[in-house]
Amino acid sequence: LLETHPRGNPFLSPLWLEVWLRHFGGSLSTKWIVFRDDDGSFAGIGNVSEGLDGGRKGLFLTGSRDVWDYRDFLIRPGREEEAFRALSSALLEGSFDFLELDSIARYSPTAEIFPGVMESCGWKVSRETEETVINLLLPATWEGFLAMLSSKDRHELRRKVRRAEKEGPCELVKTVDSAQLNEKMGLFLDLHRKSRRDKSEFMTEEMEAYFRDLAEEFLKKGWLDLSFLRFQGKEVAGFLSFDFGGRKYVYNSGYDPEFSWYSPGIVLAAYCLREAIEKGMKGFNFLRGREDYKYHLGGREETNFCLRAERA
Repeated sequence: LLETHPRGNPFLSPLWLEVWLRHFGGSLSTKWIVFRDDDGSFAGIGNVSEGLDGGRKGLFLTGSRDVWDYRDFLIRPGREEEAFRALSSALLEGSFDFLELDSIARYSPTAEIFPGVMESCGWKVSRETEETVINLLLPATWEGFLAMLSSKDRHELRRKVRRAEKEGPCELVKTVDSAQLNEKMGLFLDLHRKSRRDKSEFMTEEMEAYFRDLAEEFLKKGWLDLSFLRFQGKEVAGFLSFDFGGRKYVYNSGYDPEFSWYSPGIVLAAYCLREAIEKGMKGFNFLRGREDYKYHLGGREETNFCLRAERA
């Protein structure tokens, strides 16, 4: 189902859900909603959690906004309308007052089809803008990428890369060996905490354990890309990313402020973008957060929605 989803991404994988539940799902009452065809084959699936809102009983897509950029049902293409009609009946039979779907991508079939179907079944549906993710469709060549940028952004990117390389050497370093992962994740987490105060406050011991577990599991799948910029013999910036479905998802980052004059984060982003283009990847998703550098590197905003269906 994940492979057939037009907006399939690592956040919708069973593995992501498994790791998150392991660390944060202890107090949740979760349910699987399974859609089947008449012959018993899977047509869709989703994981939800029971909850109360103002004394009303409802269901939420399992997950949390702080570490989960996309959530959704996985429904076989073309079966969405039928599935949501069946879902409406199941909610009414279960005496649920509402269903809330967070972090739904703008281009997901759910964003397009769910509101109309649920309204036709007698539900009141609201759609609110929740988050903005910054995404970039990659051209076939590095020169094509540079041509996409404004003249100012192109000049600044080249200037920053040249400045660092002049004072270098600069090198893109990858973590591909499970034996290195513990050490390299420690290095990444140190850079993450150093880079900004809010990141340091976010990266609690509990969150660190989650990040380490996620990295270990994704490395086994071949989805992890833990990259560093080695500058003057020292790792000074890091990206924790996922390679999935021909796209790169930059989940989190960090850098050493002592080297901020050399713009290590921008240089690392440029190196990773160039590598992704050379590999023939289709997209480079910076995910949530409106940091200026994402726009200067050609990123475009895409909206995530919160959809809520309530008994009329």
